Amino acid sequence: MKNVLLYTRVSTDEQANKGFSLPFQKETLERFCSLKNYNVLQHFQEDYSAKTFERPEWKKLLLYCKANRKDIDYILFTRWDRFSRNVAESYQVISQLKKLGIVVNSIEQPLDLDKPDNKVMLAIYLALPEVENDKISMRTTEGMWKANKAGAWTGNAIMGYKNHRNENGISTLIPSEKANFIIESFQLIADTEMPIEQARRIMNKKGFKIAKTHFNRMLRNLTYIGKVKVRQFQDEDEYYIDGLHPSIISDRVFYKVQDIVNGRKKTKKRWSLKDENLPLRGFVSCSKCGNTLTGSGSKGRHGGKFYYYHCRGGCKERISVKKAHTMFDELLKSLTIDEEKIQLYMKILKDRYGDNKAVRKRKMDLIEDEIERLKQTIKDADDKLFEGEISQDTFDRGKVRYTKKIADLQSEYLELKNTGTSYMNRVKSCVDVFKNLYGLYHNSDWEGKRKLLGSTFPQKIFFSEDKCRTPKINSLLTDIYMVTSGLLKQKSEQIKEISNLFAMAARRGIEPLFPG
Repeated sequence: MKNVLLYTRVSTDEQANKGFSLPFQKETLERFCSLKNYNVLQHFQEDYSAKTFERPEWKKLLLYCKANRKDIDYILFTRWDRFSRNVAESYQVISQLKKLGIVVNSIEQPLDLDKPDNKVMLAIYLALPEVENDKISMRTTEGMWKANKAGAWTGNAIMGYKNHRNENGISTLIPSEKANFIIESFQLIADTEMPIEQARRIMNKKGFKIAKTHFNRMLRNLTYIGKVKVRQFQDEDEYYIDGLHPSIISDRVFYKVQDIVNGRKKTKKRWSLKDENLPLRGFVSCSKCGNTLTGSGSKGRHGGKFYYYHCRGGCKERISVKKAHTMFDELLKSLTIDEEKIQLYMKILKDRYGDNKAVRKRKMDLIEDEIERLKQTIKDADDKLFEGEISQDTFDRGKVRYTKKIADLQSEYLELKNTGTSYMNRVKSCVDVFKNLYGLYHNSDWEGKRKLLGSTFPQKIFFSEDKCRTPKINSLLTDIYMVTSGLLKQKSEQIKEISNLFAMAARRGIEPLFPG
């Protein structure tokens, strides 16, 4: 009586769990062994590709063969494509088992490999599945390449995004919960120019757990500025195009970080970002050279410690913290808005926009019309492609561009739709921040002060002629001054729609940081 091992295989978990192939293979083999009066020693079964022999169960089978070589006569499977889809490796494995005195064979395509002619048939049986695998692989690669050319995302989502299918069923990405960590990481490095590892450790303490190599790789990933890699295929080299997914990092911030990562900018000397004595550090520009001022303390001759904001360039600008803070306090007081102006501003908004439903509805209708126009443009281009008036390449480039515009408009539409009718209360909460900037600033802790600085001053402040100045203040503050001073009474059409004001306020994060 011959002793045999049975081997059954499918390619995927799904086939193993839901298909009938494995039970059918096993049943067929057992019936064959019963007819031949073969003794089945073991059955090895797996769901793994046959492109190579790096398969878990096959490795177990080989170990069993080496341990029990004298007791095994055959290894049986139904067809040769269950054994392998790799011609070169198959001959090596067959030879290896033959040295152990074990014969491998298929019960549906049996071959006597001692006969030279049968070796030709073996080559055919093994080559056909390998050729089919190659065809499938080529079709899959070409399909992914074409999808990438259209701006689609064909792989697993990277950190900060999650996989998504848009309304046309195209695979793309949308931001995930971790997107805020990534945005903050880029902004931290761009603003402070601190060493990359120091920035990673700061983010780690904030809950963004990421390894050093992954953090460095993240900072170089063009996906975050809305790009998709189109890999090399046939005669075309690898390149990047605008993807269908939204960017979460601006080009300016991304490429500034690239300069820092690649050493084109000298990173700053390691210093602790937090110093209660220097709340303005990082927010002040040198009036002479434009560099960002840092700050530090030095011991006096007779004891005590004195703090200064100073430039790290060669201009040697230096100003005492006491003097700088006094001038900054004057600036805050000048920006503080009294209650009368705030009430006037809210009244003007309410009189002009009411509950804002009409304004939002009008804008949403315009967006819907524009979306339909763009879809019709794509449809017309499709007709021109069919009629041979434009090339496939021209059509593909245009479709990517217009599809991205449609996605942006749909996002804007949803934002307007979800704004709701509570905008006046939200805007009022934001406006209330500016009732007493001076008091709010001095009653805040270090983190609160810096958040208020970031919200109020979109550009850095500087000290000149014993005054604290800034080229630009918060857009909402500017609107309040302009509206209440009557500068826009003759230009009512230039007053921003309230949806834009609310979007700006929410983006700045004033309301959640400083509730009224």
